[in-house]
Amino acid sequence: MNLADTLVLAVTFVAIAAPGEHALVRWLRTKTKNGNLQLLLTWADQAVALLEKSDLGGAQKKQQAVDYVATRLAANKLTGKFSHEQLSAVIEQAVAQLNKEAK
Repeated sequence: MNLADTLVLAVTFVAIAAPGEHALVRWLRTKTKNGNLQLLLTWADQAVALLEKSDLGGAQKKQQAVDYVATRLAANKLTGKFSHEQLSAVIEQAVAQLNKEAK
């Protein structure tokens, strides 16, 4: 096998493998994003449950919950993956779920 044959073989292999590699990268990226979202939802539920019986007012409770989740995100090197608005919305969702389960 000479250099030209080796180059043709390498280019052919890359052309055949590229779609599979692309699909694998997309799948891994999606799996990671879903995992991060699941962590966020779990931490929001934990924060709401921890602060449920506190003496803080509504806005203060919410801010404490957002701070708790932000701390967990930072501890897991996920800072910047979610906006403040997203954290706030997830906390509100966790509160609504807790209230729904209480009824």
